[in-house]
Amino acid sequence: MAAVSVLALHGPRNLGAQRWTAVALMAMLWISPLCAASATLLSVRVAHHMALMLLLAPALALGWPSVRLGDPLAWAIGASLALAAWFVPSVYSFAWQSDAAYWALQLVMLGAAWQFWATWFAPATDSRPLIAVAAPALLAMAMGFTGALLTFAPRPLFAEHIFTTVLFDVLPLWDQQLAGLLMWTAGMVPMALLAFVRLGRLAGAPAEGARC
Repeated sequence: MAAVSVLALHGPRNLGAQRWTAVALMAMLWISPLCAASATLLSVRVAHHMALMLLLAPALALGWPSVRLGDPLAWAIGASLALAAWFVPSVYSFAWQSDAAYWALQLVMLGAAWQFWATWFAPATDSRPLIAVAAPALLAMAMGFTGALLTFAPRPLFAEHIFTTVLFDVLPLWDQQLAGLLMWTAGMVPMALLAFVRLGRLAGAPAEGARC
């Protein structure tokens, strides 16, 4: 975060707001009580992930628009896999027990999401409308599938939260179901809307061309 702050301080003035927004979001995600709470409630962990992917990552993409590589669809696949990996119980336990594993998973997910947004925002994507629709649609499907697994699982999937939820007088299964609902409402729905907006633009393009 310190490195990003230095880059924000010395960056172009027209990008200052986006860069300082990224710094503020980093502080919220990893310095504020939100980070500690994510180790207690799975629902807060999901909220943390959604903020990382849908707030911090696009802020980084807008603040450093020249830092981009590859294709938005490829990065959507990468971000989907990184997110799904978090909710494999054995992987979750490994990240819980190892600081290195935790930060590796966080950085992989952030890096993939950052590059998804950076390449999706790029002007070149406008000339590839199907990719512009498919990339957010893929992320929406991944979030929807993961959210469904969390919501409809008949028992708690993560032993780490069996006892931590007691601090908030919440049953582990309720917390897990709330996590799934958050994945839908805060993740799947915005990404699906993004895909539909792009699809609507694609559907309207021929008519606009005819008027010209």
